[in-house]
Amino acid sequence: MKYSTLKAELDFRAPPLFTHHPGFTLIELMTVVVVIGILAAIAIPNYMTLKNRALEASVKSNMHSILMAVEEFCTLAEGTYPGDLDTRVCDVSNNPSVVSLAAGARKPPFPATALIRGFTNPFSQADNVVDNLLVGPPPPTPPGNPSGCVYYSSYQLDGVTPGVAGQPAFSYTITACGAGSPIKLILP
Repeated sequence: MKYSTLKAELDFRAPPLFTHHPGFTLIELMTVVVVIGILAAIAIPNYMTLKNRALEASVKSNMHSILMAVEEFCTLAEGTYPGDLDTRVCDVSNNPSVVSLAAGARKPPFPATALIRGFTNPFSQADNVVDNLLVGPPPPTPPGNPSGCVYYSSYQLDGVTPGVAGQPAFSYTITACGAGSPIKLILP
């Protein structure tokens, strides 16, 4: 018998009962699941932190918008700041203008007589975007203040807040609440 015929007879064998199919083993799959779990444990808290930082940056932008409205009021009122958000220019100066910072509103839409325009509370659309604050920085949130609310405090020459609405003020501060505590920016 020739070698080539013998080789052909030897190569003709029955297929094995168990064939090896390429795939993943249980250990490989478990390793992938653990790696995904570790990445999720790192990424989710970072995402939440970045989200809160972005919302607080929006609140800081609101604080600057209120600062600009207060300074516009001061210009209209011949150098006097409003005693509260609802003090009208005509209450504190000879200017007959009836505009005020918020004109009675604490969240949008603000009336046409308000100097504050077009921004909302980034944390909650239903909560106040601006409010009066008698003294100091706002307490941590909750329970007292909604996250994202900007507070206007005014002071008379003796450093006391005006006791009655419509009084003039000679200095002011603007503070705000972030995700769970006061924002560390105080204007001006």
